[in-house]
Parts: sequence; C-alpha cells; structure tokens
Amino acid sequence: MDSSSGAVIDPSFCAPYPTDLAFKTKPLQKQYLATVDAAGNTIFKTKHYWLGGFTQLRYAAGHTVLTMKPKFITWHGRWQAFRGNSMEAKDLVFSIKRSSFLQLYDEWFVYLAGNTEEEAYDFRVTGSYRKKNYTIYKGDSSFVVAQFTKNHKLNLQLKHAFGATISANCDHSFVAALIVIFRMVYVKKSAASSHMRTVHHGA
Repeated sequence: MDSSSGAVIDPSFCAPYPTDLAFKTKPLQKQYLATVDAAGNTIFKTKHYWLGGFTQLRYAAGHTVLTMKPKFITWHGRWQAFRGNSMEAKDLVFSIKRSSFLQLYDEWFVYLAGNTEEEAYDFRVTGSYRKKNYTIYKGDSSFVVAQFTKNHKLNLQLKHAFGATISANCDHSFVAALIVIFRMVYVKKSAASSHMRTVHHGA
C-alpha cells in the first residue's frame, strides 16, 4: 500500500478530493456490476467465471485489475484478491474475511498482503449488501474511507444502482473491488436460499 496516497491497488485512482461513484446492477444478470462516475462514464466492470469460481474487476477498456476468489475451506468466508489475471500467492493484494464465524450483523476485516500475521486488520467494513449500506473504515480508527447508501444522490440518475462517497486520497479501485466481493457473496447466498426453498417445497 502506498501510504502517501492511500492507494491499495492503483494510485491513479486516488483523487485529492471526495468522489461520488455509483454501482449499477442488472436484475437478469446477477453477476453484473459496473462502477460509474458522476458523469455516467463506466470506470470498472466485472466478469465472472462460473467454472473457475473466480471474478475479475476490469477497467472499462478491458484490462484486468484484480482476480478475486473465495477460499474453498474457510470458517469466515475468506476471499482473496490477486493483481491482474494471477491467482498466485506472490501476487496477492489483500484478503477479506468475516470478523467471526457467527455474526449478528455484517462485519468484515481486510488484510493487505504484507500483513501476514493478521494480528490487526488494515480495514474494517460494516453494513449490509441487501440494504445497500456499507461503511469502510481505515484500520481500527473512525476514519471513513467510503460510505455507501441506497439513497445516494447518484441513484436518482441511474436505474438499479446504489452510490458511494469516497474520501479524498482513497483508492477507488479498492472500494470497487470490495463491492464486487460483497455482491458475489450476496448472489451466492441468495442462490443457496432459493435452492433450499425449492427442495423444501418439492419434498
């Protein structure tokens, strides 16, 4: 992480002023998520590979920023994010996991690749994807990296979207990557719940 700019992934996406972004979804394409600026320009988009079980965050032009995938054996729902198209340990950028196995509310801890001991988290996230309400904090401090809300002002302009205000000098690509992970967790959880209801009604 570039401590001078607050960059986790790409310092070119650290603006010296607060920035509003919207995250667009498509009801019939559950894995679809696009990051859009206030002018309506697409900055990032996603591509999910069902067979490989991983999701990529890409620049609008198509270049891969991160490859993200869940760990198969984990009690805390851990995901890992790797630079570019890689999934090798040397290219790990960060990992994220739930704060505990049993939770009364959503709380996630983010650990940067250099934080191998994980004695303290680098970022903390609280909120709910279903309610489109998240807050990302820097470490154990009260500093807000980004605040998401379903009723963000950009939502009035975009259908099927929710918005975020990102603090100055904070990495937009990192924030977008976290939302991609939360959406995939939500999509998989919804699919599992739907399957259980189908099995129950068919019994």
